[in-house]
Amino acid sequence: MSALLHGKFFIALILMFLGLSAHAEMNNEIKQLQLEWAKIKYTLDKKKHEPALEKLAEQATRLRENQPDNADAYLWEGIIYSTYAGAIGTLRALEAVTHSRDALEQSIAIDSTASNSAAYTFLGALYFLVPEWPIAFGDLDLAKENLDKAIEMTPDDIDVNFFYGDFLKKLRKFKQAESMYLKALDAPARPGRAVADEGRRKETKERLKKVRY
Repeated sequence: MSALLHGKFFIALILMFLGLSAHAEMNNEIKQLQLEWAKIKYTLDKKKHEPALEKLAEQATRLRENQPDNADAYLWEGIIYSTYAGAIGTLRALEAVTHSRDALEQSIAIDSTASNSAAYTFLGALYFLVPEWPIAFGDLDLAKENLDKAIEMTPDDIDVNFFYGDFLKKLRKFKQAESMYLKALDAPARPGRAVADEGRRKETKERLKKVRY
């Protein structure tokens, strides 16, 4: 009996390992969304952002509909819709940011660790970037809660340090914001994400100038 139980336990460990490994690997379709998002955000003329991101957002939704159990699919749908909302930049963006929030929350519900817990990072950013009630759902407490979770899970990630810096800057805690921006600049390069890393570092350097002077 003991040997049988040990055998079952060993098999369960193998299955758990295989399941986690398969889940952790982002598929090529989502990687392509990721690359296209970075290309639009960091290399395309800003005047062309809105139509390009609208098209990419629709593509992200179709992909997510085909992969309803994939946390990364929801994550990138959420990231793309939040960027699209920023490109709209008016009250018309409310539908897009709400769509983004819902997708990011669903990503967390499926797997909060997907893509280095990025859903917490971008959800936290949404909560401090959008207006508060009654216009939208902005909430500084929820922003801090989500960013704290992200920084705890991935303390060296470039995005979470960048957005935490932005959050502190919004609170006018400039010295603390500077510290987070410096951590973002020291973050390790992400494989396959050279365009995004270069763009984020450029944004971070621009933010540093604003908190230092």
